[in-house]
Amino acid sequence: MQRRRTLSVTPSPRTLALPFPPGPLPLAVKAIMTGSLLALSAWPMAAQAQSSSEPAAVQSGATEDATRHYDIPAGPLAQALNRFSSEAGIFLVGASELAEGKRSPGVQGRFNVSAALDELLADTGLSAQRTAPGRYRLQGRTASGESDLSVVTVTAAAPDEDQEQYDDVYDQNVTNLYIDREYLERYQTANPADVFKGMNGVYSMDARNGHSITPNIRGLSGEGRIPLTVDGTEQSTNVWLQVYGVGNRNYVDPALFRSIEVEKGPSLSRGIKSGVGGAVNVRTIEADDIIPEGDNFGIEVKVEGSGNTVDPQVDANSYFGMDYRDIPGAELGGSNNVNIPQPVPRTKDNDDRFNFDDHTEMLTIAARNEVTDFLISHSRRSKGNYFAGTHGADKYTNNDAYAIDTEANFPNLTKLYYPGNEILSTSSDTETTLVKNNWYLPDDHEIGLSFMRLDLEFAETGPAQALSSLGFAEQEHLDIDGQLVAEFPRSELRLDTYKLSHAWKPEGSRWIDLESSLWMTKTDGVRHQTGSGAYYIHESPALDAYNDLKADWDYCRSGNVGNLPSGAPYFNCFTDPSLNPNLGGTEPEEPDHDGTIYPGSAQWTEHDRAGFDVSNRMRLTDNLAMTVAGAFQDESLDERVAEMAASGGGIGPDGAMFHYATENYGPRSGERREYSGSVNFEWEPTSWLTLTAGTRYNRYSSYDEGLAERRRQQIANAAADRVKTGVELSYGELLTEEERNTYYTLAENYLDADAALTDADWDAWIYDDITTPAMAARNEAHAAVQEFRGGPDGIFQDYADGIWYWNKEVVVPIVDGKPDASQSPFGDEPLDETETVSTVDIHGQAVEVPIRTRGNTPRTGTAVYEELAADQRWAAPEKQSGEAWSPMLSATLQVASHSTLFARYAQTTRFPSIFEIASTSVNLGGTVGTLSTQGASKPERSTNWEIGYAHDLTQFFPSLYRADARLSYFDTTIDDFIERTSTLDVIQFDEKRLSGIEFQSRFDSGRFFGSLGATYRLDQKLCDEDYAYGMDVYYNRVPECMTGGFPDTLTATSLQPKYSINAELGTRLLDRRLELGWRTTYHAKAENDQLDDLLNTSYGADVWQESSMRQLFWHETLLHDAYARFHVNPHLSMNLGVTNVTDEYYMDPMSKIPVPGPGRTVTAGLKFRF
Repeated sequence: MQRRRTLSVTPSPRTLALPFPPGPLPLAVKAIMTGSLLALSAWPMAAQAQSSSEPAAVQSGATEDATRHYDIPAGPLAQALNRFSSEAGIFLVGASELAEGKRSPGVQGRFNVSAALDELLADTGLSAQRTAPGRYRLQGRTASGESDLSVVTVTAAAPDEDQEQYDDVYDQNVTNLYIDREYLERYQTANPADVFKGMNGVYSMDARNGHSITPNIRGLSGEGRIPLTVDGTEQSTNVWLQVYGVGNRNYVDPALFRSIEVEKGPSLSRGIKSGVGGAVNVRTIEADDIIPEGDNFGIEVKVEGSGNTVDPQVDANSYFGMDYRDIPGAELGGSNNVNIPQPVPRTKDNDDRFNFDDHTEMLTIAARNEVTDFLISHSRRSKGNYFAGTHGADKYTNNDAYAIDTEANFPNLTKLYYPGNEILSTSSDTETTLVKNNWYLPDDHEIGLSFMRLDLEFAETGPAQALSSLGFAEQEHLDIDGQLVAEFPRSELRLDTYKLSHAWKPEGSRWIDLESSLWMTKTDGVRHQTGSGAYYIHESPALDAYNDLKADWDYCRSGNVGNLPSGAPYFNCFTDPSLNPNLGGTEPEEPDHDGTIYPGSAQWTEHDRAGFDVSNRMRLTDNLAMTVAGAFQDESLDERVAEMAASGGGIGPDGAMFHYATENYGPRSGERREYSGSVNFEWEPTSWLTLTAGTRYNRYSSYDEGLAERRRQQIANAAADRVKTGVELSYGELLTEEERNTYYTLAENYLDADAALTDADWDAWIYDDITTPAMAARNEAHAAVQEFRGGPDGIFQDYADGIWYWNKEVVVPIVDGKPDASQSPFGDEPLDETETVSTVDIHGQAVEVPIRTRGNTPRTGTAVYEELAADQRWAAPEKQSGEAWSPMLSATLQVASHSTLFARYAQTTRFPSIFEIASTSVNLGGTVGTLSTQGASKPERSTNWEIGYAHDLTQFFPSLYRADARLSYFDTTIDDFIERTSTLDVIQFDEKRLSGIEFQSRFDSGRFFGSLGATYRLDQKLCDEDYAYGMDVYYNRVPECMTGGFPDTLTATSLQPKYSINAELGTRLLDRRLELGWRTTYHAKAENDQLDDLLNTSYGADVWQESSMRQLFWHETLLHDAYARFHVNPHLSMNLGVTNVTDEYYMDPMSKIPVPGPGRTVTAGLKFRF
């Protein structure tokens, strides 16, 4: 079944045009354009030297004369020839009608190209004539067997790179998915995350907020776990999401995408930057995508518009710089925050369905010749707020928000957004410029230069505001004027990407197949998402005095009795002249002050990356290849927020409590470097077996520059005061009968000795400091009692029954940020108060009493801290570093001509990100965080086992061009998983476990095509024996492994649906000029049966305490999308699409913000190509 291909195809001849956009351009762009101009002088000579339109690679017969193994079954001739030309890497020339209705006997065995064609065309009445190197013409035979040369020649396409990638989904030994530009253009994306909708099992976290992509594969997400690269560059950045901690975002523009390749699981695939959970590899458009076949120059113009959107009613950013007194309805709050009236969400009507307030324009110009090619593309998209759907809203209406189990996790979205409502803060403006220039130099060298600039403005809702609003809306008797939603200020971001690449692939060389690149990304942005109110004015002592006096004045007239807001006693209302009109007081007048509004919730981010990648593939023998690779990346992050002092205080509606958390735990600054090297061997001992073996080495270093700077300035919340070393717990243990008798004896001796004392003994003791013999005997008896008890509190009495217990205390040490259960008396043997013994109480009655009882410490124990030395308080943080090796093995077995079996064992390591190291430096009370002191000497280590089976179903359906199915089982364990705790400390949990079954299939008959994908997830758990014990130190009732994760862990929000299904069906009509298609996506409802079982116990609510947030659950979702595409002529095509055809009211899986997704959206567009 394995489809074997040539290694490379050299691009066809190129011509060049040089469009220059107006305005200033970065130096890199000017360099690219200047370099392109140099090609003009060589252009006429290059054009004359080019004698044919074939690529250089097919102008040599070396590849054609070589033999190779083919396994093409009997079937329709057109299908057999299409597959053969793809595998052989040739141009096949002929009239399509010659193959119509004919069948080929196929070809099996080892042949050169000419002999293989003879086998394929046997008994068809056709022959293939070689007309040029790598070029064959299909023609008929006369009755005498001579060739009929009167056939019109039509050039067929060269091997299709995209088709090869689609084939790899069923051929490669790593489970993968692929979509090309044609697929991406079928359906409009309301958000960048929608590009994954057709890729089963691949999600983006928080899809409707932030206008970015956060990949989630098999329940894993986060920086470095699922790297997303764009043309081999990384630009992801972490953002602070208040109660949801950190979120990893990739800001991209899907309009420039030409393909997306996803690998599920770690690999050593060349050109893929793989993490512990897989990789997402995005490529942007190339000159060949724009220039028509056989031409040297091309222009593509795309215009597209969508309905179901509406421009925001207000520009929330426009208030910055204004005087709040000039804004109708604006009021000044008590913390200098400005409250501005918010728009009421609109409900869509017929006009809104087709108003095209979401529109895209894109212009791309490309040119090429044999020396160079050049592309410049500019895309702009303006999108308003979208409208929610209307069907199925009842699922988000009557959920029990106060349920004790996960039923409370299903939000009542309709209390915030009515069905058909405008969803505020979902608008965006995207503008992208892409410039590429490739040079094809002598001796098979290729140089590539590229620059891309993304300017992005997008509205988003802060998690704290959203969850607070939802909580207020749940209050039954809350008097709400309007809906508790707002139009927040837009975030602004600029992302620049630079890349210089080199490839050297000498024809015929077994030792050199070299690829390298040097790249840099620079991200600069501001978000208004600290959790504080967005609008503030600067402090004014006169204004503060006025506010205090005005608050007291109003209180004195409110009819209330009690201390005034200033803290003064109530009788001041009568005795203070400034408060009592009878004493001359008048209502305070607002003093003159600066009312200019500034952004009080701003977060500024500068995130730069620079990297170098190199790899070389060597064919050591005919059946053994080795690929060596290396990479380096340098990263710097600098974040800051508006100062707390300027953004209010308290916990009131100004949101300062959330801002405080952001200021102290959110913004981080640091530096990070990582080096890696790998080697991978690929061995084909037989034609039916391929083995691979390789390893990767990683080394990293990281430094918390932000903490170092704060300590240099001796900012209070950066001080290192203490380290948590243990948890103390007390408990009672029943005295044995022998111990009780001993205690009674000692106590009786003491009582007898005490009773024997006379007044003289006491007077001598008290007044003369003389110990009489009787007093000495009494003291000796008392000391014996105390020694037995172990101190004054060594024994306590259960007063109900008069039973004596030892009062024991133990400190369980903290190891790696968690209580060490193995050193606790209740780690292996939890406290069981039903375990009793028979004894006699103080009344002489037989009773059953517990052997051990719980002490007076809380369920998590009492924290024990070690105070740090004074010289450590402002000490600079230490530099963190680590290294690791990761092996990978795989086997691919072609068990029959149409079936292949795969097996993989792969490991990959991940070291902590800047944010993970820096965000844990100092926690509450000056407590030093775990990772900041210990680092991650043990990185996350993913161990992935995978087996798969793929079958070419054309064996059973010979009339189909393509029909494949693949079934895979995966089992992944990530040891030392880096994650946060309920106290915002970041530690390493024992392991994350993931397993499941995945199915992918496709068919294509030429007229009809379709696919079906499904995933069933068996296990998604976070495990840690010590952490689970630390949640319930006496009874140890929390399971060691919890589905999703433990309270407040971010991985709990990565829980994927139990199962999901993607299905597509399409048809090509009117000689393939018209294409119609349908896509259905199904996600099962979120569920966590294990957590429900725990919460429904009598102790569940006690042990499962969430400090910051509860994850949002979604109901089952069934969405349908449709599209139509019509090619009017070679220069014009039209598209029409409808997403969410049934207008569902739904919430995306793994949402962090309670907002519904877009309702039914109609999109229409035109594409012009010249």
